[in-house]
Amino acid sequence: MKTKQFIDKKLVMPYRPIMIIAILAIILYSCGGQVDQSARLQELKKQRDDLNKEIKALEKEIVNKGGTIDAGIKIPTVVAQKIQPEVFSHFIDVRGNVESDNNIFVPAMRPYVVTKILVREGDHVSKGQLMAELDNESISQTIREIKNGLELATTLFERQKNLWEKKIGTEVQYLQAKTSKEDLEIKLKTAQNELDKTRLYSPIDGIVDLVVIKEGEAAVLNLGAIRVSNPSSQKVVAKVSENYITNVMRGDKVSVYLPTIDLTLTSVISAVSQVIDRDNRTIDIEIKLPDDRRISPNMLAVVTLNDYSNPSAVLLPINAIQRSESRDYVFIAKKINDNWIAELRDVEIGKFGQEKVEIKGGLMKDDIVITFGFNNISVGDPVNLTFAQY
Repeated sequence: MKTKQFIDKKLVMPYRPIMIIAILAIILYSCGGQVDQSARLQELKKQRDDLNKEIKALEKEIVNKGGTIDAGIKIPTVVAQKIQPEVFSHFIDVRGNVESDNNIFVPAMRPYVVTKILVREGDHVSKGQLMAELDNESISQTIREIKNGLELATTLFERQKNLWEKKIGTEVQYLQAKTSKEDLEIKLKTAQNELDKTRLYSPIDGIVDLVVIKEGEAAVLNLGAIRVSNPSSQKVVAKVSENYITNVMRGDKVSVYLPTIDLTLTSVISAVSQVIDRDNRTIDIEIKLPDDRRISPNMLAVVTLNDYSNPSAVLLPINAIQRSESRDYVFIAKKINDNWIAELRDVEIGKFGQEKVEIKGGLMKDDIVITFGFNNISVGDPVNLTFAQY
């Protein structure tokens, strides 16, 4: 048995190094082949890129010398626009608030307890209508006492007057009766005026849009208690930067959007302040609003103003403009013989619209501007044109 184990080991051991060497050789050969293939692929790609550059350069040279390009060569297609002057209007948006010329905060004239509130927010009221009362019991009692005294004083005066006219009694008695009556009349008028100051009346025809006071609470002297507004005299007041003081004029048409009720109106500027606010460097503008019960004071308003117009402007899509650190430019297409060739043209930018930009200089009527597809071309490249309608 020992002899057999010894023989088996003697037979197996010499073969292990040979097998390991063979496996390593196969792995190295395989890796070496992959490295050679990758390097070859990169070399071929480089040769292809070099050939493409050379082909492109030769195409440009042929075209510039008046030749034509073979029909089999693929030429990129770009979208182009022929320059034609058109009307351009620039707009700005400013925020404002709805106000009313007849928007009155009726104050409490006496610091008494509120006993009655006769209106609610949203109620329509007439000029002179009673809206609330303050505690006036003591004043009312005083008025009753004065009236009683005045009634007696009036009776005594009438009798004394009749006697005096018949030459009965003295002049002093007559004058005393007259003075007593007139003093009580003055006191009654004063007390009635004091009574009126415990009552809140509407000063105009309108709508109650705010009630601050509450029954059972004392009113604050001379502080607004109930606000009444008249919708027929509402307006939007907005602030515009002083930079537009020469561009915004009375009578200009504007669009007013009220986001709270999702309502858009067309109106005109009714007033433009010529005094600049020193704190925020703005001027105030006013826009009259139509009589609409949906519109309430203090609503937010967005006013769209036309601050600039050009009846003969050169316009391009905003995306057609290319920018570098020192200039703005566009790609144009210039025809050489029978081929369209891409070129660069510096331009001067004017005002921006929502989708288009005004070109103040650099382009002329009938120039062909490439507006789409210019990312795949270079200066001097031949292009095929397709014209888009904007």
